Amino acid sequence: MDISNYITYDLPVPYRNIKIYPVRVKDYALFSAYSQCLTIDKNSIPDPNIISMTYLEYIFSIAENQEEKPYLLLFDRLLSLCLPDDNSFENVMESGKRYGYSKETEKPIFIIGEEIYTSEDFDNIKDIIAQQNMVELIDENISKEVRDSLERAREFKRKLSGIKPASTEDYIISIASVTGWTFEYIYSMSVRKFLKTIRRLDNLIHYKIYLGASLSGMVKFENTDFIIHWLSGLDEDDKYSDVSVDLQEMQDKVSLESAKKQ
Repeated sequence: MDISNYITYDLPVPYRNIKIYPVRVKDYALFSAYSQCLTIDKNSIPDPNIISMTYLEYIFSIAENQEEKPYLLLFDRLLSLCLPDDNSFENVMESGKRYGYSKETEKPIFIIGEEIYTSEDFDNIKDIIAQQNMVELIDENISKEVRDSLERAREFKRKLSGIKPASTEDYIISIASVTGWTFEYIYSMSVRKFLKTIRRLDNLIHYKIYLGASLSGMVKFENTDFIIHWLSGLDEDDKYSDVSVDLQEMQDKVSLESAKKQ
């Protein structure tokens, strides 16, 4: 389902009998906690029974065994955040009326309004919410071992830079300082527009600095290809592009040093 028009203009995405709304900045902290149910690394668990499950089946199995995080509760709270038109979420986990198993298929289902939703619907809703709010889903084309190595490389690179990650509050203050927008306006922004604004402002500032230095004649760059126009697309096809080359260089160096010792 192509939802590009909806996410461009922060419109609710229609899906069956519901409308899925983008989350606002004022609810970002809650959304960050609830959205953990969208990024479960189920298929990296070395258990054929788990791998063969759908994500909804896996969430139900965890809920029944009371293991790990309460993903079903998180999913319920996530729906309450993204479906503000539906006021039937209060105390639903206590009543147990929204979640259960189909009598016909014996597969897990959940109910919104008067309609029954299945594992396929769960996957579709997950994708919609992720696109609306820029959630990085698990890339199952990359093995868990490689993903873990890249994440460690990213964290190592961050520590080397000595830069402490900014908090959401810092981002809000920074946007307000640069744009003059009120805090109330920023709180009402969609999470997607908020995150894209941060990236765009950061790119604009660096573009002005590098371009000014290049044109001044006081600084000479061997290659100016890194000066990306501030209106260029910033979406990355490879989220690990900033560390994958560094990781390979480190691995090559380790291999070379090992070879020297032999």
